[in-house]
Amino acid sequence: MAEWYDDPDGNGAVPIYQYLILNARDISDTDINFRFYGRLGTDLNDHVDADNRLYYAYAEKRGINDRFDVKLGRHLVFNTAGSTLMDGISVDYSDDGPYTASLFGGGDVKYYESYDEKDIVAGGKVGGKFLENNNLKLGLSYIQKWEDSAATHQLIGLDAFYDHGVFFEAYSEYQFNYLSNTMSYLLLGFNYHEHFDWQARVEYLYSKPVFSSTSIYSVFAVDEYEEIMGQLNYRLGTGMFAFGRFTHEMYKAVSNANVIEVGVEKIRTDRFFGSLSGVARVHEEGQDLYGVRGRAAYLLNHRFQVGGGASIDVLERRLQIFDGQETSIEGDYEETSHRIWADVTMYLGPRSSLEASISRIESDLWNEYYYGNIRFNYHF
Repeated sequence: MAEWYDDPDGNGAVPIYQYLILNARDISDTDINFRFYGRLGTDLNDHVDADNRLYYAYAEKRGINDRFDVKLGRHLVFNTAGSTLMDGISVDYSDDGPYTASLFGGGDVKYYESYDEKDIVAGGKVGGKFLENNNLKLGLSYIQKWEDSAATHQLIGLDAFYDHGVFFEAYSEYQFNYLSNTMSYLLLGFNYHEHFDWQARVEYLYSKPVFSSTSIYSVFAVDEYEEIMGQLNYRLGTGMFAFGRFTHEMYKAVSNANVIEVGVEKIRTDRFFGSLSGVARVHEEGQDLYGVRGRAAYLLNHRFQVGGGASIDVLERRLQIFDGQETSIEGDYEETSHRIWADVTMYLGPRSSLEASISRIESDLWNEYYYGNIRFNYHF
């Protein structure tokens, strides 16, 4: 994959990446699978960092004694207490009964910081299925991180999920920051899906930042964030859907805001697919945002697909501008930015394809610039 664009300093960057995804199954009839995803990268003009990345690389064996699944290597671990990318081992236990358990531990991977053997992560989860049809699922999880042998994170998670068949689902997630002795995350949700043509969902979200205990930010007071969201999805016809979403954002230091999003999407059922959506964020203190985004593509034949799209955002900001003396000018200022792009895909064969796109990007803060990429895909 090759890209070209101008960096913030006006230098032309030409990064080139080689991505590789490898899935090997049942290696030598051992029931061991190996999964790999990474990239090699460099910038031909040496203006931006295009570092190599190893996203995951692990061996996996499932169904050991019909109870255990084991992963060894670099892989992602996720539960309600937290998530981490680690170099280590994770073991999941399930005997097809109502209860499950998992343990994991290894080195904590950090892409943008130095990697040290004393940066360790460990944790686990226990869960169960309850009621007559196992409709209720409950889980208790824990994760702890160490940096240079000092404990930086201790998080406890609780999750619940209830499925009422064809009528509705109810779910919740709770995270407790043990080192700060405070709730750091709460999600309560309800999804109603009895009708084929429409579904409704409401959610409440509470979030408070979690900083490492060794970070300078951990000693400062931080504000929590809350929101209430409602969404309605409606089926317009075969492969065509519409949605509407309303979110009430609640802040402590600034006034609250309301966000309205609406859109329509046509998934591919023949040759055409596309989407169109708009958003309006209304804020009492002059932080309004209005935007629209559209995308469309058409399959010309079995070889070529063409497409394109555009997005426009208008952000209103309340700024205080100093004139170089003791006085200042305060007012609302609008910043408009837009992006227009076109792309084409050539299907070279059953295993390969070539993709190319070009974008024109412009805003009130910087002059127009162009971003392009060419990507060759090969499946083997």
